[in-house]
Amino acid sequence: MISSARRITSLLLAVTGLIAFGAATAGAADALPNNLELIESQIEQIERHEAAERGRVDSDELVIRQLEQQLQTIKARDANLVNQDQQLELSNTQLKTQTEQQLEDVKAQLAQGISPSDFASGIDRYLGTHQFTWNGAVAGDFIYDRGNNTNTFALVVQPLVIYRLNDWISFETELDGDFPQGSAASFNVGIGMFQLFLSDYAELNAGLFDQPFGDWYEAQSPVWVNRFITAPLLYGAEAIIPPSELGAQLRGGLQWGALGQDFDYTTWAGNGPSFDSSLPQPVVGQALNPQTNITSTTNGKAFGTRLRVYPFPLDSNLGRLELGASTYNGKWLNGLWFNSWGVDYAYLNGNLQTRGEYVQTYRQMPGNSAADNRRGWYVQVGYFLQGLTLPELPFGISDQIHKLEPLVRYSGVNQRQIVAEEISTSPDVGFSGSPSIFSPHAREVALGLDYWIEPSIAWQTEFDMELPRAGGNLLSFNDKNQPVVQGIGATPNDRALLTQLAIGF
Repeated sequence: MISSARRITSLLLAVTGLIAFGAATAGAADALPNNLELIESQIEQIERHEAAERGRVDSDELVIRQLEQQLQTIKARDANLVNQDQQLELSNTQLKTQTEQQLEDVKAQLAQGISPSDFASGIDRYLGTHQFTWNGAVAGDFIYDRGNNTNTFALVVQPLVIYRLNDWISFETELDGDFPQGSAASFNVGIGMFQLFLSDYAELNAGLFDQPFGDWYEAQSPVWVNRFITAPLLYGAEAIIPPSELGAQLRGGLQWGALGQDFDYTTWAGNGPSFDSSLPQPVVGQALNPQTNITSTTNGKAFGTRLRVYPFPLDSNLGRLELGASTYNGKWLNGLWFNSWGVDYAYLNGNLQTRGEYVQTYRQMPGNSAADNRRGWYVQVGYFLQGLTLPELPFGISDQIHKLEPLVRYSGVNQRQIVAEEISTSPDVGFSGSPSIFSPHAREVALGLDYWIEPSIAWQTEFDMELPRAGGNLLSFNDKNQPVVQGIGATPNDRALLTQLAIGF
C-alpha cells in the first residue's frame, strides 16, 4: 500500500511539472496541441489508477480487520481448550484415585471371604425366598338339637399353608378336618392352588379353589370369619351351588373413581358341577357333591364370572357398600346343562354390618324329565354393642357388653323334592343337624350372639328355629332301585342350640 501511494505521488508531481512546463511554453502551445491532449489523457488514466488503488487499499484493510477478529477468536478458543484440558486432567486424577481405592476395597473383601448371611441372601435371590406362612382356624362346638335328640361336642381344624416362592409365585393349600364323634375324623382338601401375580391389577390362580360365586364360600365360610356357627341354607345343608372348583381363574380390580370407588372381577373355568354318584340314577333334588368333580372325565366343563362394584368413596361417610352379580354355567353328565345366577350385597357402616344374597339354579335332567330348578336366599344383620353408651357398671360389665355382637339371619331354599337316602343328621361344625332343614321348602331363622375376645377369637352362640312350611316331595328308591315319590306335609317346627369357640391364626 505504501509503494502504491508513492507511485501516485510521483505521477502527480510529473503531471504538475508538465503543466508548469506547458504554461511556460504557452507560446509554443499553439504549435503543440497534440501534446496537451496527451497530457489530459494521462491525467485521466492516473485518476483511474488512483481510484483502483484506493479500492484495493479499502479491501485490504477489511481483510486485515477480519483476520484480526479470527485471531482473537482463536486465542479465546485456545484458552478454553487449555482450561478443559486442565479439568480433564484433574478428573482423570480423581477417577484414578477412586478406582485404586475400590480395587483395594475389593481385595480386602476377597481376603476376608463372603459371610454366611451374605451367601444365604445371594442364594435366596437366585432360588427365591421360599417363605412358609401358617394360617387357618380351629373351632370347638357343642350342639343340642331337640327334634333330632342330638347332644354332642364337635371339633374342626382348618390349617392353611401359604408357600411363597418369590414376589410373583405362591402356593396355597387348606385342609378341613372334622371330629364329630370322638377320635373319628374326616379330612378333605379345601383348597390347593398356585397363585401367579401378573401385575398390580391381575392375578392368575390354578388348582382347587373355593367357588368364587357370590361372597359366601370364598370370603365368609371360614369358621372364625362367619358371624354365625352354621351356614345359610343355600350354602349349608341344602347347597345349591358347588362349594369348590378345579380349574383356573383370572381375577383383578381397579379404581374407577375417588378413593374407595373400586371394581373387581373374577372369571374362571373348571370341571363343572357333579351330583351324588351313590344314587342308582340321576333324579330331581339330588344333592351336590361336597367338592367338584375332581376325578371326573366327563366332556362337560363349567365357566363363571363374578363382578363387584363399590360405589361409595371412603370420605363420603356413607359406609362401605359392595354390590355383586355372579353367573355359573356348565355341563354335567356329558352334555346336560347346569345354569345359575345370583346377586349379593354387603354393607358395613360403623358398628352395623349386613349382607344378603339371592340365587337361582337350573339343572337339565336326562330324558323327558322336568328341569331341577332351585332357589335360595339369605339376609343377615349384626351390630357391635361397642357403640352403645352405657353407665359405669360394677365388675367391668360395661366393657364386657361392648364386646358383644347380636345377630339375626333369615334363609330359605325352594326345590321340588329331596332324596331320603341323602338326609343325614350327623352333627358337624357349620351344620345344626336339624332334619327339618332338608325339607324341599326350608325356612330358618337364626339368632346369634358373638362375644369377641380378640379380633380373631370369638365365642359364638346360635339358636336356630326351623319354620313350619308346606313340603314338596320326598324321593326314595325301592328294592329294585326304582324311584318312589311321596308328598311331604308341613315340616315340624324344630329347634337347635349351638355354641362355639372359634380361633383364627
